[in-house]
Amino acid sequence: MHATTAADLHWLLTSPSLIRPGTLPAGMLDGDSKLGAHWWSQLNPALLPEPVVGEPFRLGRQAEALMLAALGQLAGHTLLANQLAVREWGRSLGEYDYLLLPPEQDRLLHIELAVKVFIALPEVGEVCLVGPGLRDALALKFDRLIHHQLALSRLPAGQLALPMKLPVQPMAWLRGWMFYREAPDLLPNVLAEQHPRGWWRHWGEPFPQTRPDSLWRTLPRTDWLAPRRADSRAQPLPVWRNHVSEIMREQARPLMVAEYAPYAEGGHELARGMILTPGWPDPVRLAQLRAEINRIPVQA
Repeated sequence: MHATTAADLHWLLTSPSLIRPGTLPAGMLDGDSKLGAHWWSQLNPALLPEPVVGEPFRLGRQAEALMLAALGQLAGHTLLANQLAVREWGRSLGEYDYLLLPPEQDRLLHIELAVKVFIALPEVGEVCLVGPGLRDALALKFDRLIHHQLALSRLPAGQLALPMKLPVQPMAWLRGWMFYREAPDLLPNVLAEQHPRGWWRHWGEPFPQTRPDSLWRTLPRTDWLAPRRADSRAQPLPVWRNHVSEIMREQARPLMVAEYAPYAEGGHELARGMILTPGWPDPVRLAQLRAEINRIPVQA
């Protein structure tokens, strides 16, 4: 496995979960960084197959392929299925992301994986975290995770689809990056306090800079997971801004960026940010997304 791919897998397994402890319903587990670190210690990255992501590149597919490579080589475990469809009378009810048989062989681990990038809307009080394209939100993802994806084995069709008749232990594996304009007053109840985070600004606004001699780089989607060290593409802020201005003139779109220490100090990542177009968020799409969020049933 290539070094950068191994770094992404290490991040996927050992970075903090996005889920605050104690918020999942009884009987559902959070795949936290402690478990991920234990799994990582049992793997030899040099022997793992290089994941096949396919084209066009999608971050979710990259994460799924990385997890598949890891679970398939996990010592003492047997990966029984991944992306296993559940159907009833020809209708799709969903799919099991991964079904893993642990060494004890007393249960099946049903792991649901998701990697998300969300932007905190500039609001007072508890923030609302939404996707840059305004197609998803943390509240929607969490609701779907616990009431549909992790609950799949409770359905008769979900039981029939299992490769082995053992009790099922649902486990969420939710990772990602959250971007804030300012430090939030109050985080959503489901979001863990210790999670990967960065800043966001509209294009044309000054960027928060950690140090005056730092280097900057635009991150392609292939580099959205693990922090990396600066390479030849990293430039001083004024030079980099001129380069990005050309990109924004040709095709205005959200950009993830990283700030690095100088090469002489190792070039490690100092901070991460998201640059959004001046008109973000689109009011019509935001209203539609808010309407979806407001339809989530209030839990007693």
